[in-house]
Amino acid sequence: MNEELKGEFKTMVDEAIKSNLEEIVGKEVAEKVQETVSRVRLQSAIEGRDITGLDAETKTNFLSDIRAIAHGQKAAYLESSDQTGGYLVPTEVHAGILRIAETVGLVSRDARRWAMGSDALEIPRFTGAAMQGEYVGEDDEGDETQSDLGVARLHAKTWMLIFRIGNTLLADANVSVADWLMAMAAEGMAYRLDREGFMGGTYAGSPFVGLLGSGDVTTQTLASGATGFEDVSVEEASTAIGSLPTAALGDAAFYFHPTVWAKLRSQKSGDNYVYGQSNLATFRRESGIQAVGEVLGYPVFTTPVLPAYSASAISTKFGVFGNLKLALAWGDRGPMEVAKSDSATVGGKSVFRANQTAMRFTHRHAVTLQLPAAAVVLKTAAS
Repeated sequence: MNEELKGEFKTMVDEAIKSNLEEIVGKEVAEKVQETVSRVRLQSAIEGRDITGLDAETKTNFLSDIRAIAHGQKAAYLESSDQTGGYLVPTEVHAGILRIAETVGLVSRDARRWAMGSDALEIPRFTGAAMQGEYVGEDDEGDETQSDLGVARLHAKTWMLIFRIGNTLLADANVSVADWLMAMAAEGMAYRLDREGFMGGTYAGSPFVGLLGSGDVTTQTLASGATGFEDVSVEEASTAIGSLPTAALGDAAFYFHPTVWAKLRSQKSGDNYVYGQSNLATFRRESGIQAVGEVLGYPVFTTPVLPAYSASAISTKFGVFGNLKLALAWGDRGPMEVAKSDSATVGGKSVFRANQTAMRFTHRHAVTLQLPAAAVVLKTAAS
């Protein structure tokens, strides 16, 4: 197949999958997944290998084995299977999906990842102000001066992602379809990790406790009269920065919903904008979500999981300043499991009648706070 035909085929695959995806998760998410797929392909074309670290043969084999999950057929090299016809994806493919997730999610990229050999894992959690020790004489006994080293527990829960794909696209194993499947799994998991890491515990159905839902994370209530999300003054931002231990400031950043940052970014003092954007190159990351601005020398990242400006109200938590590498941890109980069905109903549509296949990705993971002192949550005033 020449390059022109390959390009046409990829376009056909992209549009077909995207149109199905839009019906289930919406246009915005579908476009984000397509953007991820395009970024993967561009990197592969330039560098010979993309962010997944997988070559074309590995991707094609992965898709071939997904096709084989039918009528009792199993590919020989699959690690394990269950009675529903699913299987655990190869370790290298799971690692490739996680590498994509790190480019589209903040928690998956910045929070510390722990490999979980079982459904529960205890990790160290330091809650003290400083570990300083003491000086003793030659014949003196030292005292236990710190007892603030506790335990944080990771308890894995099952996350599930279901979507549809046309049988004609799935019929031929090819890298284009494999890229889409991996990107959708990565995008879905990264979004959910962000939602749990930031908002866990604040909404029904959340199995974890995140930064805004925890009583252990310092809450900074804005000064009286600052009742809107746009009322974060330079003084308030400075107070938030001063609330973190010095050791946590190195990788700290501000986090807001894009619509909230849009309001903050437009604030002016006279003819000058309050929050600068001149040093964005300083915060440039090799890949993934990039800083959209700065506040007093610290980068600003936006995420759709935090409260939008439309939710602005009194006594409402809405933003974060913190170091995710220290504040949060997430546990990986992988690898992922993949299953498919030709008789399910997804997005209100029968895949049998539509000549489609329902794909189900499941993964067990956990999210927990590791160092609450490494973050502060911003909250509007009561009046």
